[in-house]
Amino acid sequence: MGNGPIFIVGGPRSGTTLLRNMLNRHPEIAICRETEFFHWVFSRRRNFGSLSDSENRRRVVKEYLATQRIQRMRVDLGELSRTLLEEAISYPAMFLSLMRFFAATHGKRRCGEKTPHNGLITELLYEWYPDASVIQILRDPRDAVASMLRMPWASKSVVSNARMWLRFNLGARRSSGNPRYLLVRYEELVNDPEAGLRGICNFLGEEYSPAMLEPNADASVHVPWFHRAEQMVTTERLGKWREELTTEQVALAEWAVGDQMRRFGYQPAGIQPSRSAIARDKARAISGAIAKRMEQFPAAWYYFVRSTHLAREEALRERYLKSVDS
Repeated sequence: MGNGPIFIVGGPRSGTTLLRNMLNRHPEIAICRETEFFHWVFSRRRNFGSLSDSENRRRVVKEYLATQRIQRMRVDLGELSRTLLEEAISYPAMFLSLMRFFAATHGKRRCGEKTPHNGLITELLYEWYPDASVIQILRDPRDAVASMLRMPWASKSVVSNARMWLRFNLGARRSSGNPRYLLVRYEELVNDPEAGLRGICNFLGEEYSPAMLEPNADASVHVPWFHRAEQMVTTERLGKWREELTTEQVALAEWAVGDQMRRFGYQPAGIQPSRSAIARDKARAISGAIAKRMEQFPAAWYYFVRSTHLAREEALRERYLKSVDS
C-alpha cells in the first residue's frame, strides 16, 4: 500500500472532478476539492514570509482559513488552525498538513487534492513529495472546448480554450517519465469505469472498492457544474463536440492544438479554419479578456497591492463569477 499524497491534474472540463469524486469514495482515500494552495498561499510566499517564523505562520493560517474555499471543506476550522500552527513550518508542510487533516476528518488513511492548475507544477509536487502519485486525466480537446464554452468563467474564444487545454496537458506530461505518474483517458474511464478504477487502484497500491462507482451528493458542492460529476458515470458526454460545435469551431480547436492532438491520441477531423474565422475568434478573445480584466480589477488590485488579504480578494472573484453566471 502507498501512503504518499495523490494529485489529480488535467485540463479544465476534462473529468478531474469526476475522478476526484470516484477516488474520494474509496474507504482509504480522501481527495480535497480545489484548494488552489499554490495561488492563494505559495504564490504570495514573499509577502507572507518564511513559515518557520511563528508569527508569519499565524498570519497565513488566519488568512487562508478565512476563505470560503477552505470553509467549504466542512472540517473543524478551530482544530485545523491548531494543527497548521503546529505543523506548517514550511509551505510544503502546510499543504501536506491540510490534505492529511481533511483525510483524517473523514477517517481515511490516504490524502490527496484535485486542482487542474497543478498540472503546470507536477515537477514541483514531486520535489516536495517524492512519494506522491500524479494522475493526469486527458479528454478529447474538442469535447473539453465544447464544455468550456458553456462555462461562465471560461473564454468565449475557441482558440483560447483549446490552448488552455494544450498548456495544462503539456505541463502535466513533463512528468510522464516518473514512475509515480499515470495517464488516464476520460473516454476509457467512462466507457468501462470499473476497469479504469481497478487500474488506478493498482497504480496507487490500493484495493479496488465497488463503492467508488456509487453516486453520492457532496455537501461541499457550491457551483452547478460540479453536480453532474456526482451522478452515475455515463458515456452521454462522449463526442458531444459533434453536436455542440460548429464546423468553424471544430476547425479552430484543431488548428489551435495542432499536431499535439495526434500525439495525445486524438484524430482530427482535418478541417482548416479560414483566415476570417481565425480573425473573428481572436477578436472574441481580445474583447473577452479586456472585459474580464475590467470586471476582475478589484480582485487583481488586492492580489498585487494587498496580496495577503485572501478572503477579500476571494469574495471579489466570486462576485465576478456570479455576475457572469446570471
